[in-house]
Amino acid sequence: MLKIWREQFKMLTFARFLHVVIRVKNIKINDMNRVIKTLGSLGILLFVFSAGAQKIEFDETVHDFGTLQEELGSVTHAFKFKNTGDKPVVINNVQASCGCTTPGWTKEPVKPGETGEVLATYRTSAGPFDKVLTVKAGGLPNVILHIKGNVTKKPEDLTVTYPQTFGELRSKNKRDFSFLQISSKQTTPSQTIEIANAGESAVNVSFGTVPEYITVNAVPASLEPRQKGQIIISVNGEKRKKFGYSNDKITVKAGNGEESINVTSIVAEKIEQAEKYPASEVVSSAIDLGKSTENSASGVIEIKNIGNADLLIKSFSTDNDAFTLALKKDLKIKAGKTGTVKFSAKNLKKGNNAAMIYLATNDPQKSLLRITVKAEME
Repeated sequence: MLKIWREQFKMLTFARFLHVVIRVKNIKINDMNRVIKTLGSLGILLFVFSAGAQKIEFDETVHDFGTLQEELGSVTHAFKFKNTGDKPVVINNVQASCGCTTPGWTKEPVKPGETGEVLATYRTSAGPFDKVLTVKAGGLPNVILHIKGNVTKKPEDLTVTYPQTFGELRSKNKRDFSFLQISSKQTTPSQTIEIANAGESAVNVSFGTVPEYITVNAVPASLEPRQKGQIIISVNGEKRKKFGYSNDKITVKAGNGEESINVTSIVAEKIEQAEKYPASEVVSSAIDLGKSTENSASGVIEIKNIGNADLLIKSFSTDNDAFTLALKKDLKIKAGKTGTVKFSAKNLKKGNNAAMIYLATNDPQKSLLRITVKAEME
């Protein structure tokens, strides 16, 4: 019955078209617009009829992957469709809403009654997703397909992100800390070691003897399996008894294992300036002791007092334990005078040796003098 109706519709349409053509001969040029509109309507009608002969039906237009693991890398779903019309259907193109989704489809014509498919491959990325694919087939309206779901983040491999062993824990590569240019009235901002428990049981963190002026804590003090934490370190200049350079080693107990961290700090005393005050001036802040065939060396540091009060050299420190200075009590340098500080070095290594020497003074402008020394052992 449907087939007979279609044939009758075609005949009526064609008859209408002939009637229009015959009438055109008797229509004036000014009335041609009406003819064009009539032909246009006829063309649209014919197109709709032609498209009506093609039809596809999808089993589903939305697919929910549910919860996925990020480590899968990618997942694919096939949307099945059937040609329910009476003409072959060709999928011309399938467009994805983003580059994370790769489409695929049946390329050959799908005959009436046969099936085809549209593939959607999603590259997994942590978080929820809802992606769209637009299916374009010649002569048919676009079909919109959806894929959606939620991707859980891939578990972190703590042995990779925390590559160093730290007792029974893991840590990132930071082990040594430097706190420089600290005032005796200052507490430094904290520095941290990132730690994590990659094991299967809880690990407690504690510390050996810690100098009074260093604050160190583990947060949390006990790490559960796969838990992350920090070792937090700061230096309190107000609690420092001796000014200048200091290198402290702190023992960290992580479960049944032990590690050590080095904390270097340089603290200068903050001195209020009085009406009369000393002012120091180092004659040479870089001393080269030259070459020697011995494993020892010695030198002199000259310091001028250009102030109007006595200058005191109160203490000595260095970042190289081979260098020493015999300073039993404060060395006093009168205003306008020059004083000398002798130093020596023993057990020097072959090749170049260098040291930074720090002298703590009562100079409010330069309470910590810095002198570099180098020597070459042949």
